[in-house]
Amino acid sequence: MFNVIDFVQEISPVQPGETNDVLMANRQHLSAIASYRNLVANWDEDDAIAPTHQTVVIALDIALLLIATGQAIYHTSPGPTGEIMINLRNGDKSAEFLIYPDDRRKFVCIRPNEHPQQGPLTPDSLQKTLQWLNR
Repeated sequence: MFNVIDFVQEISPVQPGETNDVLMANRQHLSAIASYRNLVANWDEDDAIAPTHQTVVIALDIALLLIATGQAIYHTSPGPTGEIMINLRNGDKSAEFLIYPDDRRKFVCIRPNEHPQQGPLTPDSLQKTLQWLNR
């Protein structure tokens, strides 16, 4: 889906040597995403659907891409329809990447006192979202 080398050079908010620090800080988020593959149907006792293997793999790919660009992950969580959410924050800005079991991907950009911006998650929208977040 992404050309990682080009993407990192265009987006990276940090200098190349700092990426290892981001990887270390995001280790728990990578572990959490990987653990979502162990969820079963009704994992929340409210009929939630478990994320598929493919959804977990795509979420891990996106998380690793974010780490490669030096972008810290704020939070991850599974959702009730089998989706996985990756949340990023910078000051009063928040961005969410949602990966659904049907291979649908979505971004949401949130800022106080503004309507959220959302759309399909593509290489271009991911790049623009990260640029917006880190301005």
